[in-house]
Amino acid sequence: MPVSEHLSKKFDAELESIRSRVLEMGGLVESQIRRALEGLQSGDRALLDDVIATDHRVNGMEVALDGECSHVIVKRQPAANDLRLIFAITKTVTDLERIGDEAQKIARMGK
Repeated sequence: MPVSEHLSKKFDAELESIRSRVLEMGGLVESQIRRALEGLQSGDRALLDDVIATDHRVNGMEVALDGECSHVIVKRQPAANDLRLIFAITKTVTDLERIGDEAQKIARMGK
C-alpha cells in the first residue's frame, strides 16, 4: 500500500517497487546475520560460505536501489515528504549493505 496517493499512478508504483525491494534486502541481510551466527556456533563451513557468497547479492541490491532512487529524483522531482522518504531509503540501503558486510566478516571469522 503506497505511503500516500499521487496524481501519477506511475510514481506510486515506482515508490512501492522501491519499498518492496528495500524490505526484500532487509530480509536478506537479517537472514545473513542469523546464518552467520549459526555457522559460527556450529562450525558449519557450508553455511558460512553461503553467507559470504550472499554478500555480492546484497551489494548488487544496494547499487540497484541507489540507482532507482536517483532515477526517481531526476525523473519525478519529488518534493517534501516524498523527497525525505527517498533520502531515508538511500540511507537505509547503505546501512543494510554495511550490516551485510559485517555478517560476511562474522562468517569469515568462523572459517
